[in-house]
Amino acid sequence: MPNMIYIMDMETFYEIELKALITKEQHEKFSEMLPKEYTKINDDLIHSTRYRPGDIRLRYSNRIFELVHKSGDPTHILRKEMKINFDNKEDFDKMQDLFNELNLQQDPPWVKLKQEFEIELDGFKYVICLQNIKDFAYIVEVEYISEDENYLQHEKNIRSIFKRLNIEPIDPKDFNDRISKYIVANRKWL
Repeated sequence: MPNMIYIMDMETFYEIELKALITKEQHEKFSEMLPKEYTKINDDLIHSTRYRPGDIRLRYSNRIFELVHKSGDPTHILRKEMKINFDNKEDFDKMQDLFNELNLQQDPPWVKLKQEFEIELDGFKYVICLQNIKDFAYIVEVEYISEDENYLQHEKNIRSIFKRLNIEPIDPKDFNDRISKYIVANRKWL
């Protein structure tokens, strides 16, 4: 019998998010403050590899093995996302082998320590993601997962959350420039 990959489930949704770059000191401050003020929903060390063309990612941690496809302009607040979850590490590894066989362009891997906190605003639940991406940056991301493309109300609420946290979203072009520099500087890991 051939080796089969078993996919647990697939989700499609819209991710509405803004990001802010923060300092190490701000990250430490948020690490102490956020659990006191908001409900912690996750704490994870995530390994990601992005493949191109497009934006296809293989991600794993101690609790997830998934393929993520993000479509749309990466500098826009709204992106459509599709996630496929794998039952186990072996099936995830088979998908990684397939991507390598297809000779897709691979970016250097990311290792991200991510803490997630839930905040409710105007009857909607948002997630504050505190991230430490190894050799890249400290980031605060605020996101809302939606079934539709209507993002205006959520953008207003996300910006309000940023004001509460006393941080400013990064300019998308600046963020893409930082990612490009990371890729060039870390090609040695491929």
